[in-house]
Amino acid sequence: MTDTNHAWVWIGHVTTGDGETAAAFVIDERQYPDADAAQAALNAAAAELRRRRIPHELEHVRVRIDAPAEPLPTWAEYRATLPDGDA
Repeated sequence: MTDTNHAWVWIGHVTTGDGETAAAFVIDERQYPDADAAQAALNAAAAELRRRRIPHELEHVRVRIDAPAEPLPTWAEYRATLPDGDA
């Protein structure tokens, strides 16, 4: 984490079949043991989306430690919804 009062949250936006961009998942630094683990999850998500050729953007937002969690699936939950193999 950056400091004791704030953390980083990354929101994964993906392009849908109709060309719209929608928030699809979140990687919340507060859910990982340390900043390196959160960064590793972010890197893995970006690599997986590129591998599957899913157009995406990763928005980073600094939040207070006590801010409510984003009401989005985690990266692991979202990844589980993706079809097997390449998209």
